[in-house]
Amino acid sequence: MEQGQIGEIEEILINAFPAVEREIYDGWILNFSGGYTYRANCIYPFYHSTYDLEEKVIYCENQYRELLLPAVYKMTEAVPKALDELLEARGYKNVKYVDVLHCRLEGWTAPKMRCPEHDYEVIRMHRMDEEWLEGVNQLIDIPYPSMEKIQKKIFRRIRLPMICVKIRHQGKVVGTGLGVLERHYIGLYAIHVHRDYRRQGLAMNICSQIIEKGKSMGATQAHLQVRQGNTGAFLMYEKLGLRKMYTQWFRMKSWPESKQIFD
Repeated sequence: MEQGQIGEIEEILINAFPAVEREIYDGWILNFSGGYTYRANCIYPFYHSTYDLEEKVIYCENQYRELLLPAVYKMTEAVPKALDELLEARGYKNVKYVDVLHCRLEGWTAPKMRCPEHDYEVIRMHRMDEEWLEGVNQLIDIPYPSMEKIQKKIFRRIRLPMICVKIRHQGKVVGTGLGVLERHYIGLYAIHVHRDYRRQGLAMNICSQIIEKGKSMGATQAHLQVRQGNTGAFLMYEKLGLRKMYTQWFRMKSWPESKQIFD
C-alpha cells in the first residue's frame, strides 16, 4: 500500500495514544512512558531524516538507556529498509508484530449478535470516567501501581473526540472499549473483556457500539490494531468488516539494567 496512507494512519495512532513525554529528533519521534507498552516507549522513524543513520541510532540508544529503558523502534514498510537492516546488524530483535485492520463505513451495518447469557448494563460515554480507567487496569491485570498511574495519564492526555464503552455485570466492569475520532477515522482501542465473560458477544457489542456512534459523528473509515497470533480477535474483526491494511513490527535492544516493558 502507499506510504502516504500508512503515514496518515500512524499519525492518527500517535495522537490517540499520547506518550507521557516526547522528543522530536531530526524527524523521529521518541516516546517515553516509564515502560508501559512498546508503543508508548518507542521511536517512530517515519519522517524525513537528514542526520547520519548510525549516529541517530546511537543517540537514541543513549537517551533510552539513561532512563533504564530498552531502545525500541516501531517499524512499518514505510520506514527505509536501510534502518531495518542497521538495527538488525546492531542486535535489535523483533519482539512484536501487530496488524493494522481497516474498513470503509459506507453501507456498514453491525453484524447480528446472539443474545447474551447474562443481563448486562452497557454504558456509552463521551469521556472516560474513573470506573472505566480502573476497569481497563483490572482487565489487563497491570502488575504495579506505578504502571496504573502511567496508563491513566496516557488516556487522560487524549484530546480528540472519543467514545467510551463499559459493560457492567453485578456491579463489576467486565468489558471496555474506546473509540477515538480523527480525520474521519474512528479508531478502536482498549477492547478488553474479562476472561470469565468471553465468547458471549461482548467484544462484538462493544466494537459495534463504537463504530455506529463513530459513523454518526462523521467517521467514514474505521481502524484498529491487533497482535498477530490473536486468532479469535481476527475472526471477530472480520465479521465487523475489518481487513488487514499493513503490519507494524517492534525491534528492541535492551541492556542488563533495562526495565521490562509491560505490554
